[in-house]
Amino acid sequence: MFIALVCYLFGVIACVATPTKQYIPKITPDLALQKKLEEQLALVASDEAVRQQLNQAMKFRTLLCQRCHGVDGHSRNGRCPNLAGQNPTYLLQQLQHFSDGQRQDFQMQSMVRKMADADKVAVAIYFSSMPPRPSTVGKSDQITKGKSVFHTRCAQCHGAQGQGPYTYPLLAGQLPEYISMALHEFRKLNSRRRTSIMREIASTLSEADIKVLAAYISTME
Repeated sequence: MFIALVCYLFGVIACVATPTKQYIPKITPDLALQKKLEEQLALVASDEAVRQQLNQAMKFRTLLCQRCHGVDGHSRNGRCPNLAGQNPTYLLQQLQHFSDGQRQDFQMQSMVRKMADADKVAVAIYFSSMPPRPSTVGKSDQITKGKSVFHTRCAQCHGAQGQGPYTYPLLAGQLPEYISMALHEFRKLNSRRRTSIMREIASTLSEADIKVLAAYISTME
């Protein structure tokens, strides 16, 4: 069975932090799938043979994924996100959202609908196990400004280091082109992502905010 993950696997970006509130909303994943994921993560972590077997199998079964997201999970196309080191819970949740129609993308929906739950879990584990890295160096002035915006507006949900706790995506090291594209997509009234919690959040960001956020996030480790 071929597992093809092409562009637009997830809309990574940040959540606005409300200074007077410390509550971080948690998006509840599919509990049955989450249990399968946790069981497989524990097995892979405890058994080297199982881990090697999974890696060998997925190298072949994700060949089409690699065309967009890179052999090492680092995309060379600004319209496609990096998957390396991504939060496995978030990856699994997005695969499920494409499958059940909560996320709209013709290519992704047509492909993911054919995937069994076990395949979704395997894909999430495989890409999450790849080491993430910064995608750019960036300009110092933009990085400084972007860091300020990030820690004021984004860190409460995505973590101070952009590591993606709970069901939120890891942002650190994401391509600046993708960050910018995703934020602009969230802002559109007729966007495929208009039902996302990011719709209202992204609409408060200025063009300058988006530019410096993309610059800073891409340099995070």
